[in-house]
Amino acid sequence: MPIDGLFLNKSIREAKKFEGQKIRNIYQPVNDEVLLQLQNGFLLFVLKNPSYLISLDEKPNMPDTPQNFSMFLRKRIKNAKINKIEQLGLDRLGYIDLSVIDETFELKNFKLYFELMGRNSNILLVDEKNKILDALKKGITSNRSIMPGAEYFPFYNTEYINVLEHEKVDFDTIKQLMGFSKISKILFFDYLDKYDYFSFISEFLDNNNVYIFDYNGKKEILSFRPVNYEYETFNSPSKGLLNFFEINSINSRFTELKKKLEKTVIKEIEKYEKLYKKLKKEENELKDIPILEKQGRLLQAYLYQFKEKTDHIIVYDWETEENVQIKLNPLKTPNENLQIIFKKVQKLKSKSEHLKERLKITKEMIDYLYQLWQSIDLAEDIETLQEIKEEMINERLITEKSSKKKMKRKESNPYEFYYNGFKILVGKNNIQNDKITREADRDDIWLHAQGIPGAHVIIKSNKQEVPEDVLLFAASLAAKYSKGRYSSKVSIDYTQKKHVWKPKGAKPGMILYNNFKTLYVEPAK
Repeated sequence: MPIDGLFLNKSIREAKKFEGQKIRNIYQPVNDEVLLQLQNGFLLFVLKNPSYLISLDEKPNMPDTPQNFSMFLRKRIKNAKINKIEQLGLDRLGYIDLSVIDETFELKNFKLYFELMGRNSNILLVDEKNKILDALKKGITSNRSIMPGAEYFPFYNTEYINVLEHEKVDFDTIKQLMGFSKISKILFFDYLDKYDYFSFISEFLDNNNVYIFDYNGKKEILSFRPVNYEYETFNSPSKGLLNFFEINSINSRFTELKKKLEKTVIKEIEKYEKLYKKLKKEENELKDIPILEKQGRLLQAYLYQFKEKTDHIIVYDWETEENVQIKLNPLKTPNENLQIIFKKVQKLKSKSEHLKERLKITKEMIDYLYQLWQSIDLAEDIETLQEIKEEMINERLITEKSSKKKMKRKESNPYEFYYNGFKILVGKNNIQNDKITREADRDDIWLHAQGIPGAHVIIKSNKQEVPEDVLLFAASLAAKYSKGRYSSKVSIDYTQKKHVWKPKGAKPGMILYNNFKTLYVEPAK
């Protein structure tokens, strides 16, 4: 994310409104953040990756106990006056020039340097002799020493080109530009290809706007206008950053929740498919019922011939006109073996009815889980995922309790499309699928991908005949929002809503239908 020297330039220009104000207090919310409370606002330094400087109107939540570095700064620069805030060149560092009268009534001058360079970020207090008094991160490297008493050397390369100070530069040959991230450097040359250097400088210095845009599937923020992309403009870097972090926070929560829900559903699918396989194996055992019944009848018919215990008998089968061998338990009498066979037959018959019901319920659950997985996969916003999560809680797939006292959740709406005067609704999840189908008029057209998980699609007919081109368009949407969305052709069933019904006790989104026709369409792009 390109919060680079160019972006810092605008952040410092915004922070210059604090020049002339006094530092009322210093906080350290966490180890890598330092907050200056000023007379009319707050200045926050974030010293982790991404590192940045942001101006705030309101005080964020602070811990009650100050950390060591903030206590040191309070002792030295609390009530200090900010004389100026400057950037070094166009790189990701700068300083705040401070003056304060100490306890001996002597005027002291300090510089609070800030180096906003990702994981190498730091903030240091330097005296008027350029000696380090203290730093948030101390250490010694081959290039410099960041220890109290050491001379401070800025961590940047003065040989790099500062584009704000060089009018005559051949950018085709210059690669070492100061203050540019990889992305902003690419977009800078895009700007030069479309306009020119002087237009860039004029526009950059003329305003303090920043821009949020999509770049390779991610949201990015930039200090100058990305000429080849659609963007949203913010008239202050701080407002842009706050909006950017809010978007990223939502995207992060969306991704995290999506992975969590998918993981839960996949685990349930594996569990129920394993159960289904086990039940099918048991069902296969029921094929022995006719054989056992036949053996029982034959043993009963010839029982009078056998009195002694034996491990088998051979009897004549009058139906097949062949001799049949029946294995017996040698520890039991033939009569006891007969009772064992009859009991086993009765047990298997009883199990058969129960097994059929369990197979039906398990298959329905597997179908529902695949439908649920499809809804999660197709979800495009956090509200849709929250609705799916609520559904999973209600179906006891997630053990988290659904609190009645919680804040009202923002509900998502189904997708709406309009084609040749007809309104088309597409459910985003099972709850919406049920809702749009339930609320559809009897003559509305209902569509769904044949035999695979997918969204319910409703064409609002308004009691008019729906033209073929509208049917085809709606069918292409049903294909797009289904498991077959990457196929070249998808079978889509359609019928009037009056031929669609929900069986009693069916899971969300699960329905039955009849009197349907089928279209074969390519998924909508």
